[in-house]
Amino acid sequence: SHGHHTSLPERMDFLEQMLGDSADQHSAQLQALQEAQSKFALAHSKSAKDLEGLKASHKHHASIGERVEYLEKAMGDSADKHEDELQRMKALHARHAEDLAKASRESRSTLEKHHASVAERLDYLEKLVGDSADEHARDLQSVKDAHNLQAKELAATKEAQTKFYNEAKKHQAYQMSTAERLDLLESRLKHCFDA
Repeated sequence: SHGHHTSLPERMDFLEQMLGDSADQHSAQLQALQEAQSKFALAHSKSAKDLEGLKASHKHHASIGERVEYLEKAMGDSADKHEDELQRMKALHARHAEDLAKASRESRSTLEKHHASVAERLDYLEKLVGDSADEHARDLQSVKDAHNLQAKELAATKEAQTKFYNEAKKHQAYQMSTAERLDLLESRLKHCFDA
């Protein structure tokens, strides 16, 4: 539905925006994971320093056995915490990689469908333009044919009008000379009868 109402550039911008947003989100998650790992390493380093401080202060107060027990417990707790954090980071990383692969597959599939759709639409438009051009050419030829026929009819009408005008002129000239002749005859006859 989205594709039928928007232009190709708008649809491409939308897809690029979606892919960009997804990549930005994945990048932010990866950054957060790296920061968590750095904090863990820093905390581990601090714990090691604290342990060194305790070790120095217990050196005078505790026996070797007590000190070893304390160290084993501290290192065990630290190792357990480190292992838990590492497993959590691995799980986050795996989920991130899976999401990224899924988004990539979906966008590739959408893009392939879109390209097929564009080709079909382009074929349709080319056919439509071709059909329209053929129809316009036929219409133009019909107009030219009608114009030529009207030009011939107009020329024939002008020729007939000129012929009629010339005939009327001749007839008028003939009538005038007949009227003049009749006047002449009447005036002669009058002279004859008057005399």
